[in-house]
Amino acid sequence: MEYPVKNKFEARQVTELDFEISPDNEAALYVDLDSVRPDHCFNDISFVLNIDDDQLYKLTDSYAKIIFSGHRGCGKSTELHRFQKKIDHPDRYCSIFIDMEKEVEITTFEPEDLFVTLLFKLVERLDRDGLVLDTAPLADLMREWLADTEIQKELKDSYNLDIAGEVSAGSGFLGFIKLKSSLKALFSSSSSTVKRIREKVRKNPHNLVHRINLALDDARRVIAGSGKGKDILFVIDGFEKMRFEIFQKLFIREASLIQALDSSMIFTVPINSYFSIGDNPSSEFFQTHILPMIPVNTHSRPALSEIVTRRIDKKLFFDKGSLEKAVDMSGGCPRQLLRIVNRAIVNRKGEKLKTDDVEKACSDLGQEMWDSLDSEHRKNIWEKAFDAADRKTLDLLFSLAVLKYNGKRDVNPLIRRFADNPKDKSA
Repeated sequence: MEYPVKNKFEARQVTELDFEISPDNEAALYVDLDSVRPDHCFNDISFVLNIDDDQLYKLTDSYAKIIFSGHRGCGKSTELHRFQKKIDHPDRYCSIFIDMEKEVEITTFEPEDLFVTLLFKLVERLDRDGLVLDTAPLADLMREWLADTEIQKELKDSYNLDIAGEVSAGSGFLGFIKLKSSLKALFSSSSSTVKRIREKVRKNPHNLVHRINLALDDARRVIAGSGKGKDILFVIDGFEKMRFEIFQKLFIREASLIQALDSSMIFTVPINSYFSIGDNPSSEFFQTHILPMIPVNTHSRPALSEIVTRRIDKKLFFDKGSLEKAVDMSGGCPRQLLRIVNRAIVNRKGEKLKTDDVEKACSDLGQEMWDSLDSEHRKNIWEKAFDAADRKTLDLLFSLAVLKYNGKRDVNPLIRRFADNPKDKSA
């Protein structure tokens, strides 16, 4: 596909919310928004990770655990992935990116699965780099989890995985490599294997953390000795759709387990979970950073417009003032901007958009957002009572009804007409 697209069906496709910027189209579609964001949070994150002049200055005395957040669609996954690729360098870190939505089945995910996933991704990365981690902790875990003959039979019959040889030979590294190919299928099922692994982790999570740390220590030496990186960093994305209780257990009730891992880590979490974590004592375990929304002003409008015009041809799809209207109503949220444009394209069946068409799309989207709010949500908006971290305010932040800018929260432009007119019963 050539960008910007000129076909109306492709224009609809590339503005859909599930259309992703990938390595194949990144050069054509990515817009650098650093100059218009009010806070360059990745400079702060680099400092926490001891990065100076693109070098890992020294190993951290303690391992940084970083919580990174922002509104849905503000660009945090895209920006984090770019940061991860930059920091993954022999002079910096062996940085391991984990997209949880691709690695596990989100709907059946349990907190202990995170620790198992970290171990599998570490082994996968070493194998990809042609390195071998011949370490006792992996062999011990392989035997503890999979030595039972019934478990081995289930793996062979249901997943075509024969790991009996690796278990008996104590070859944990090769065993983990074999299992990795079926990790998502395995953990999305209610198999005896998964029940066994989760049961073992729940029974003694500190033992697993200890063994992971031993494996990390050995891996760090192997990686540094081969010139693949000076230390290990895990960057973990894709928590957006996980159940709220998962966050509570991982980052609040049992946050000390994550803190005990001997590796620096970056976690992306939804904005409502970010504030829940920050308001609990466990927050002292984490460095917290948020990617703020972009204020819509003279300085930022060209960059926000470019998000759209890199995807679809401006002359073919926008009449004078229509794209500018979409930008103004986006609230500085790239996701919302694309959603407005997509709705207008669908409404007009790919015809050139006038300002009225964009206003109609904004009106429809605003009505849908307002209809999703209950009476308490609406009362908070009417009274502008959304500066706290209570549950209702967190709902408003997560739903994008309230947007967070640097040091300020404001009502989404799509529902501002309702917020300013509490007597409007049609709202």
